[in-house]
Amino acid sequence: MKLEVIVSTMNKKSIDFYKDINIKTDAIIINQNGKNEYEEKIIDDYKIRMFSTDTKGVGKSRNLGILNANADILLICDDDEVLDDDYDKKILNAFEKNPDVDFFVFKTRIYQGGKTIEKVKEEKYLSLYNCLRYGAVHYAFRRDRILKKNIFFTTYFGAGTEIGSGEDSIFITDAIKKGLKVKTNKSLIAEVYNDDSTWFKGYDEKFFYDKGKLWKALFPKTTRLFIEQFILRHPEFFDQIDKKKARKLLVKGAKDFVK
Repeated sequence: MKLEVIVSTMNKKSIDFYKDINIKTDAIIINQNGKNEYEEKIIDDYKIRMFSTDTKGVGKSRNLGILNANADILLICDDDEVLDDDYDKKILNAFEKNPDVDFFVFKTRIYQGGKTIEKVKEEKYLSLYNCLRYGAVHYAFRRDRILKKNIFFTTYFGAGTEIGSGEDSIFITDAIKKGLKVKTNKSLIAEVYNDDSTWFKGYDEKFFYDKGKLWKALFPKTTRLFIEQFILRHPEFFDQIDKKKARKLLVKGAKDFVK
């Protein structure tokens, strides 16, 4: 069983960028830099491949990585994280011990806004109702199971599109809806330095409007229920905009997504 890392990034000048992430396995770097080029580098017993592309959007870049990957297990990685020295052993060990699991959500330590965030606190199977808090920096999955179920990242949501986030939520819910077994794992695989977000600009009108679109995409039949739950569960989001206006923006986003 082999592991390959899929890294989405922009405007990198050298394939040696892999060193910043501490990659020690096979890897594919998708470098969105306005060019169409290919480069590879062999280090010891693993290969780093970099595809430069003129396409835009994190969904497109991750899909390109998945389609060109060769390994059994794929790890999604952003360019603002540093992998643990033993990430490969932790990930492969988890899959070997759990042959029924198709998709693991691993523990990462996220540094953001002066806070340290660790979202994986226990090991459990995930459902549609408790999987949305985990971003793609936690994801590792069996490539063949993803391809057989035709699961890819949406190109309508995510960095590089008009809606700067949500592609990871749609990916993991698609996996669960299509019958894949998804489970959390408490092994720490990376530290993520998330202060330089390219999409988050605060809880403004666009945030709530885009979130309404996402809820409609995720739960088309129960959108309004999830909008109300979202408002109730996150009172900290209403410093810039009051709840009444936020609700209107969420509903408008949902309606416009259908259009």
